[in-house]
Amino acid sequence: MSNNLSFNINLIVAHKLEATPLIRHFKLRALTQRPYQVFTNGQGLRLIISGMGVRNTVSAVKYISEYQSCEPYLKEGWVNAGIAGHKTADLGICFLANKILHQETGEVYYPSLHMGIKSTEMLITVDKPERLYTQEAAYDMEAAGFFKAAAECSEIELISTVKVVSDNESNSIDAITEGLINDLMVETIDFVEFVMREIKERLNMLNKTLILEQDYMDLTKNLHFSVSQHHQFKRYCQRYHALGKETELDAILKLKQNSARVLLHKLSDALIIQDH
Repeated sequence: MSNNLSFNINLIVAHKLEATPLIRHFKLRALTQRPYQVFTNGQGLRLIISGMGVRNTVSAVKYISEYQSCEPYLKEGWVNAGIAGHKTADLGICFLANKILHQETGEVYYPSLHMGIKSTEMLITVDKPERLYTQEAAYDMEAAGFFKAAAECSEIELISTVKVVSDNESNSIDAITEGLINDLMVETIDFVEFVMREIKERLNMLNKTLILEQDYMDLTKNLHFSVSQHHQFKRYCQRYHALGKETELDAILKLKQNSARVLLHKLSDALIIQDH
């Protein structure tokens, strides 16, 4: 079996001011300057500065996804971090988006939540800075584009949006300073780290399964599987893996089989024997 597990996480940040505390904390070094500034620690974490707005964010996600450093059948994690306005929440409150509404299109997304995180908010993505706070919700300019683009290249449970409140009805967006942004983003670091740890755990489980499936498919590449047979084959492989019977599975797969149907019968028969 392959041992090439990858735990790559892509951190998407709109502005350099928001990114700097994260770059400093995670000890990231510059990887590219154009068309996007990309930073990495060489251990699976990459940060890209997308620029503000949905279109810039979508382009940045697509750009970094094309430079996936792991095997193409493996998945990567995605985190969008930055500041957001809110109607009533206090400045400095960090939260996870539990619902993302793109105000311009009406599209709604429901991110997967993380165990242990109780601070969650609805997030509305707007195309210009929000000053009226018409709903009891948070406001940003990137999350909807980020989530939609990331979901095209990964699984929903591997995509998260972390924001920190920078302005509200009592604290105007015009009062935001560079120093405030730095301080607020420092406040998000523990929150971001917690989310990334859980995403790594999810990546570990998912990519182990994907590696097993790929290895098993490589052993049977001479056989033609229908769509239903392929799904059945994957279920059998997962069952053998769950039972700790990888050696028996390898032995069956390495035998020359006349057809996918014959192989599936052998896998089924062996499972029946083991279950008894």
